[in-house]
Amino acid sequence: MSNAPTQELDAEKLYENARVSIQLGIEDFQMSQRNENEGGNPARALSSVRNLFAGMMLLFKYKLAKSVDTPEDAYRLIHIPPRDILPTPDGSGGIQWRPEGKFQKNKTIDVSDIKARFNTFEVYVDWDTIAELHNCRNHLEHLHPQNTHGELAGFVANLFPVLTNFINDELEKSPPEVLGTSWEIMLAHQTFYNSQLAECEESWLGAEVPEGMQEYLPTCTCSECGSRLLKASPDSIEQGYTVQSNEDDFEYYCISCGEHAPITPLLMDSFEHEFFYWPPDGDDPTYEECYNCNHDTFVIAEGNCRWCDTDLDYKKCKFCEQTLQQDDQANEGLCGYCNHRFYKDD
Repeated sequence: MSNAPTQELDAEKLYENARVSIQLGIEDFQMSQRNENEGGNPARALSSVRNLFAGMMLLFKYKLAKSVDTPEDAYRLIHIPPRDILPTPDGSGGIQWRPEGKFQKNKTIDVSDIKARFNTFEVYVDWDTIAELHNCRNHLEHLHPQNTHGELAGFVANLFPVLTNFINDELEKSPPEVLGTSWEIMLAHQTFYNSQLAECEESWLGAEVPEGMQEYLPTCTCSECGSRLLKASPDSIEQGYTVQSNEDDFEYYCISCGEHAPITPLLMDSFEHEFFYWPPDGDDPTYEECYNCNHDTFVIAEGNCRWCDTDLDYKKCKFCEQTLQQDDQANEGLCGYCNHRFYKDD
């Protein structure tokens, strides 16, 4: 029989570490948002997002550890197994691992592992939002601290409902008790952030953003600080500009940092992200230049331009029913092959 020491986990230490990490993250957040002449430090933005994301992950691991009865199973559940295997509840408060083996002491599970275990143990979280938070954390790590101000504000606002719902629904605890004053700070920030977001959305109603491009406004971010709190520039409105007619001149105004810049490049970036394709991998084009307005916003699969709303007059070949493209419109309802054959036979 083996005399090797048993590997165990103290779940309550995970819980306390999670609380401390989130509290430190909020302290860093507050410090990063103040002006430097008021004692603020923009460099604290990176430590804020790291601590907040780590705190959320620790709470997730705590939930897993509390899903089993023994500290041995808890240890196995949050550490990397010897092979690519998943734990399975045994129906009696424990878990089964096959094959057996020594777990990696210094390597705990990552986001994808937690997601797989949550699926197994039927624990629900909003993984779409968590993926956005994960991407945001990775992105912030590559920015200069001065360029993280606005993006961090959005990160904290999006994190708040994830933490609140998880603590309420999955941990069955009170968020204010778990997070202390950090919860109140996050609540106040989210309330303020959402009110500003609503103001921004309303400001664009009279800007005549092309209807097909309006869905990309919420994902546009300030080129200077990364914030999504972008208003239609009052100066552009006063001059009678519209995005539809004055695309090179109509500007946004960033609430977070005061930046003014044209909105069209941001709209185009969001559009291209939505319909991204990569030719080196053999991807077929998803969009192309519109023959009517000359914007690269004609969505091939839709047969429609998102900028000028031009539709194809002919979408299917009259003879072979092949899908028609912009190049085929001059053939009056025939694809290139049928048009060639028709006039060749004629």
